[in-house]
Amino acid sequence: MEKAKLQRLLHQYLDNSISEKDCIELLNYLDKADMQEISDEVNLDITDLDKGPVFSGEQAQDILNRIKADIRFKESAPIKSLHNRNLPKLYLRQWLQIAAAVLIFFFGGSLVFLLHKKHESFDSNKLAQAPKSIIVPGSTKASLILANGNVVYLQNVNNGLLAKTNFGNVVKTRNGQILYDTRANVKANGKQVGYNTLTTPRGGVYQVVLPDGTNVWLNAASSITYPIAFTGNERDVKLNGEAYFEVAKNKKKPFYVNINNVRVRVLGTHFNIAAYNDDNNITTTLLEGSVQVTKNKSLSLLKPGQQADISNSSDNIVVSEANINNAIAWKNGYFVFDDDDIAGIMRKVSRWYDVDIEYHGTFTDQKFGGTYYRSKSIDELLHHLEKISNINFSITGRRIIVMN
Repeated sequence: MEKAKLQRLLHQYLDNSISEKDCIELLNYLDKADMQEISDEVNLDITDLDKGPVFSGEQAQDILNRIKADIRFKESAPIKSLHNRNLPKLYLRQWLQIAAAVLIFFFGGSLVFLLHKKHESFDSNKLAQAPKSIIVPGSTKASLILANGNVVYLQNVNNGLLAKTNFGNVVKTRNGQILYDTRANVKANGKQVGYNTLTTPRGGVYQVVLPDGTNVWLNAASSITYPIAFTGNERDVKLNGEAYFEVAKNKKKPFYVNINNVRVRVLGTHFNIAAYNDDNNITTTLLEGSVQVTKNKSLSLLKPGQQADISNSSDNIVVSEANINNAIAWKNGYFVFDDDDIAGIMRKVSRWYDVDIEYHGTFTDQKFGGTYYRSKSIDELLHHLEKISNINFSITGRRIIVMN
């Protein structure tokens, strides 16, 4: 399998957008491929990954062999018969989830933290022992508030039709997204256009295809409000939290994202907006196309590869070169820390693992950098942080205490 296709299928699986056909193709490939050959295809030199745990090709293959010997998978059909359409989807996805996790970990399951101070040796007992509840990474879940006030908890309902409106149908797809089957060139004609709100909790992500065909990926602890049909001369939505947009092009109807008194205007483009209330800035990062960012009387036009930062306490818009990979890392299944302080890191941790954070001490002199997979356990992340700092963590229930 070509490198680009392999990476695409892995990313689609991790963000839950892979089709059944591609899912089967990826599983068959993982079953037959040699781990070292896969490593070569993605130009990964495992000798460079000396700052964290990495599987060798032999170790990864051994793990895959043990996975395939698991009794849960013996209960389904043999791997070679996956093309049989009667194969239970549950077993297929269980096997692929574990196999893909092994492959991803093999590619680079290393968290590299850079400190501005001397590293300390790792004490395996440094993470304070305390009563724990089960804390797992986030997953695909959200609630949809319909125009009539009804609330649909999307992880609890079957795929298919969710609601009928005067302008079309609201559908949940098998890929874990909401789409609006809106009739083409729809007009209000005296009909009241209602608004829906998609909300993710802490520990949840979700994707929605808006009535105009715009794709929106919503990060944890976020919400987007939008009309069930875009009937006027503009397409307006309201965002809280963080979202990645791929806006459907329509020169006659500009698309606006509204965050309090900040407005982002686009015609058709790809961009990310981070606008959490507990962050200091609203950050718009442009991948392609162009966007215009305004706050009150301030205005800036972004080019691809740029980002605009707007302080919550002023109208000043600061435009700079963006690190695109960092900006959309969450969408691709990563944490990326780039000279972040512990408070910034723990805000991301809190949203993704659905935990509360408590601080005992001050930590402003320490900065961190590194990459970590969001699919991994919170214990692994905290152990890594403890390994390279003088920070300790205690987990009590769903509360993480950060200590000097």
